[in-house]
Parts: sequence; structure tokens; C-alpha cells
Amino acid sequence: MKVKIKNTMWERRTSYFFEIPEYNEYEGDEVQVKWVTPSQLAITTGNPEFSFRVLERSLIVEIDGKPYTYESAKPQTKIVKGSKGQEYTVTLGKKPHCTCTGFQFRHTCKHITETT
Repeated sequence: MKVKIKNTMWERRTSYFFEIPEYNEYEGDEVQVKWVTPSQLAITTGNPEFSFRVLERSLIVEIDGKPYTYESAKPQTKIVKGSKGQEYTVTLGKKPHCTCTGFQFRHTCKHITETT
């Protein structure tokens, strides 16, 4: 996949003595990394010392030449069954949340990673 992303340094481009591009392009395959949040995308780099890169979905402009917009303002709510039959409410969006006790301590849990 080829991802075109807005360069966060573009707004301050006049502060540098070198040219700052408005967009950066990265190419790689999407990978699942357990600590990457739903508002982020991890892709491979091809470098064994730096195997993947994490991109903010809100900064992505295009994926494979097609326009992309991230709907972070519309959180999704799902009911997920736990390993012992309990039901938890998982909210996905800019700040994911789960009603399980593990999320209260770690601010992440397997219920969130399983639903993304």
C-alpha cells in the first residue's frame, strides 16, 4: 500500500533553511501491532532495524491514490463478549475505551485490539 500523509512541519516551513514538502509518501504493508491505537496505522518499512512505522490516520490524505478521510468524530460502540462470558462495551474512535477492569489499569485491553 502507498500512503500519502500531510507533513506536520509544513505549517512552519519558513522557519527552516531547507525545503519542507507538503506531503510525505510511505510504502509498505499494513501490520498489526498490539499497542497501536485505532486512530493509528502501522505499515512495514523494509528496514530490519526499523521494521514498521506508525502513522496518524487523521493526517492521511490518500491510500493507493484514492482520497482518504478519517472519521474520528464519530465513535463506534460495540458489545464484546469476554473470555468468561461477560459483556463489555467497547467504544472506538479518537480515544478508545472499554468497560472491562483491565482497561481501567492499562488504558488498553484485548477487547479493543480484537475489534479493530
